[in-house]
Amino acid sequence: MKNFLLVIFLLSIVTNGFAQDKQSWKFIHPLPQSNNLRKIKALDASTWFAGGANGTYMKTSNAGVNWYFHHQAGKFNAAQATTYVYDMWFFDANTGVVVGDQGYIGRTTNGGVTFDSVGVGLIPTNSRCWAVWFANANTGYIGAGSQTAYNSNILKTTNGGINWTNVYTSTSNYIYNIAGYDENNVIGSWSNGTLIRTTNGGLNWTETPNAVAPFTYNISFLNSTTGFATGSNGLIRRTTNAGANWDSIVSPQLNWSFYQIKPVSSAEIYAVGDPGFLYKTTDLGNSWISLAISVPDINTYIWYSVDKAGANLIISGDYGVVAKSTDGGNTWSSNHTQYNTQIVNGIFSLPGSGKIWFAGRPSSTGKQILYTSNNGNNWIPMGTGGTEEFFGISMINGNTGYASANNSKVFKTTDGGNNWVMMTQPSGSNYSLYSMEFINENTGWVCVNYSSVSAGNVFKTTNGGINWSQHTLAVTNPGSIMSCDFVNENTGFVSINSSNKPVYKTTDGGLNWTPYTTGLTGLIYKVRALDSNLVFAVTSAGTNRVAKSTNGGVNWTLILVPVVADYRSIDFKDANTGYICGNSTTVVSRTTDGGTTWSFQNVHTITTGNVFVTSGDTAYVTGGLTSILRAAGNTLTGVRYNGNIIPNNYELKQNYPNPFNPSTTIEFNLPEAGLISIKIFDITGREINSEINNLSLNAGNFKYAFNGSSLSSGIYFYSLSVNGNIISTKKMLLIK
Repeated sequence: MKNFLLVIFLLSIVTNGFAQDKQSWKFIHPLPQSNNLRKIKALDASTWFAGGANGTYMKTSNAGVNWYFHHQAGKFNAAQATTYVYDMWFFDANTGVVVGDQGYIGRTTNGGVTFDSVGVGLIPTNSRCWAVWFANANTGYIGAGSQTAYNSNILKTTNGGINWTNVYTSTSNYIYNIAGYDENNVIGSWSNGTLIRTTNGGLNWTETPNAVAPFTYNISFLNSTTGFATGSNGLIRRTTNAGANWDSIVSPQLNWSFYQIKPVSSAEIYAVGDPGFLYKTTDLGNSWISLAISVPDINTYIWYSVDKAGANLIISGDYGVVAKSTDGGNTWSSNHTQYNTQIVNGIFSLPGSGKIWFAGRPSSTGKQILYTSNNGNNWIPMGTGGTEEFFGISMINGNTGYASANNSKVFKTTDGGNNWVMMTQPSGSNYSLYSMEFINENTGWVCVNYSSVSAGNVFKTTNGGINWSQHTLAVTNPGSIMSCDFVNENTGFVSINSSNKPVYKTTDGGLNWTPYTTGLTGLIYKVRALDSNLVFAVTSAGTNRVAKSTNGGVNWTLILVPVVADYRSIDFKDANTGYICGNSTTVVSRTTDGGTTWSFQNVHTITTGNVFVTSGDTAYVTGGLTSILRAAGNTLTGVRYNGNIIPNNYELKQNYPNPFNPSTTIEFNLPEAGLISIKIFDITGREINSEINNLSLNAGNFKYAFNGSSLSSGIYFYSLSVNGNIISTKKMLLIK
């Protein structure tokens, strides 16, 4: 069965030798991408594969000089989130298997361009496929353990991963790994250290308590007698009798987990997990050599995987980094481009110039700004050289601008951000100036967050930061301010760092403020004013996550959005086109009708922080793990949602067109929020697709595109379930 996608994007972009496939939001920092890489496999000295978070799949055919990658090597849900890839196995440059969360098993025969879902339904969706191991091109095993309960499964294939059967089930604990030394002798372990072993190809299994250490992440065999098991706290066990017994051996460190141990030969075995060192043993683990991992200009936290082919020793880890050594681990290099790991706070772009400044925490060299003059094709790190964290940035032109920081600091640049001079501190205390806005070189405002200053949290300057005047929102509520947005010298809006608070408006440059109740119950992280009348606000919690005012904040319309999330940012190009993103979701939602309907757009990062859209509808979003992504000429469609029209009843509509070839649209209506599942069945009743599975959706009208390009002509059925109860089932006809 094909891994059906709600939306498939076939566009690719090549930037600095990195081909991003199936994604209209493109990584522009770091490069090639930022998702953690849990596994790396070397087919030979030149061809390597890697996989990790958010369905990330990467392949190089020239030893890491260039990479092809996408984020669709996993199970999708209706919001386009993709499951984690935990392990992989490739037989040649084209054929391989990946496994991961929600029982996902994917198989490719075209080098990873597409993956077919195989073994569907054999592993529960609450289980993670932790590991895959093949004895040869035909016989392989997958170890899976539940993420919510004590359930284990081991699957076996005898035809290269095309078909799978369940050969082991347990409800006593959950499996973390699988390995072996031939097709009959296979070993896995539970999280509590119990060993599961077969010597007859899975016909029978024995369970031996406390045979290995608890939380053993990886088991690897050197040959038919000698193997190693390693995991949390650096613990290592060794067997010299084919897995019958396991003895503790000396560990080179006990502070970090070892996620993989890689036997290359009896004189060359590696253990990886420590962020600073790769460990090597030449005497089967009796002693260890520490190889310092120092990659120029690269920061990472954990290394997850190691492999070797020819002279190339390769490791993969956090931030999507792959590092290579050609001298046995003495020196390291990487084609990964990473200038900073904490650029998530502020974005400012000069319209039509290609000049953009991204602000955040300082790098190791004190650079708080990433600057580009060509829309992210090249980067220049800039900053104070100090330890300040930049929160807001406001550029007046290509040379002059301001940045707000912690410790009540405001900085000014007159050379485009190369150098920054600290201006007069608005307050003598160590406050965080989360939000700021300058409308010209002289007039600007900064606001204090995380503290309520008795005389007020709004500070204004009319001489470029030399002097400041202090203002309060209200006598009884000075207000810890989350965001501000000014339209001109007189009119501006701020939101408060507390749930269920109003939006405040000034019409006299900040001297006086009027509270306006929005109806939003959560913390309003961002307020965005397009002019004195049209204002949007986005919140972290509550039934409604977006509010809109067309009369300057006096009245508000509450807007339901498709994905319930902790929304942190909102920006609009004009009255119609805008975006929202949040801290607890990888989804960006886009509207082109002023918030009436929304489309899902997954940027495939671990989370999102800030979104900014230019007048030309080129959008930028910052996310976790130092991600910056760009969506130029945004034409994504996604799952359409209308939350302003609440239907009276549940309804699953007839797909259209019908008959179809190969795509069709399925619409459904929800009168209230719930856990929604859409499942597809063939004529025999066999479930062939369940990508929308227990997805939490708000009330509204939904539709998504179903692609049946891999199916044969025939009759199929689709059903809508809400909170586990089937609402309706309908028939559709595919004719090719």
